[in-house]
Amino acid sequence: MRAALVLAMVLSLTGLAKADPLDDLNDAEDKTYQAWQNVPLTERKIAFITESSRGYGLYVEKQDNVFRKGEKLITYVEPIGYGWKNLPGRKFETNFVVDMAIKDNKGEVIADQKGFMKNVMQSHNASMEFSMDFTLTLTGMPAGKYLLTYTIHDISSGQDSSFDQDFSIAD
Repeated sequence: MRAALVLAMVLSLTGLAKADPLDDLNDAEDKTYQAWQNVPLTERKIAFITESSRGYGLYVEKQDNVFRKGEKLITYVEPIGYGWKNLPGRKFETNFVVDMAIKDNKGEVIADQKGFMKNVMQSHNASMEFSMDFTLTLTGMPAGKYLLTYTIHDISSGQDSSFDQDFSIAD
């Protein structure tokens, strides 16, 4: 018995003893959440997509940024570095408000909408896999080149992040 105890102590001290894989996973997850708190709000993935996504990572990317008059412009975005609000019942809330602006090729703002979209999600997990779709239907816009800017306001953390997408309306 004493020899087995000594062997277990030696294996533990030398790192040869097998740790519980679930403990390893929980430790890694804790480190990931700690690192996440140091990441400013930004976007991991931004893409025009051909149809509404079906969830995180479940989208079909559009092969170009040229749209026909009246065609929907759908932007898929995966924000990272956002915060969570703690709710009663051990729940978490993500809360985003998104502004949208469009400039023409001369840099003139032709559309500007504060609070274009609101997205609130409550969950029992502080999820780091989250995506949003932003959909615009631009009827009556003349053919030309444009700059689309989205600004994401993370209500839970108080952070903001903006990104641009160039696009064209074809004749």
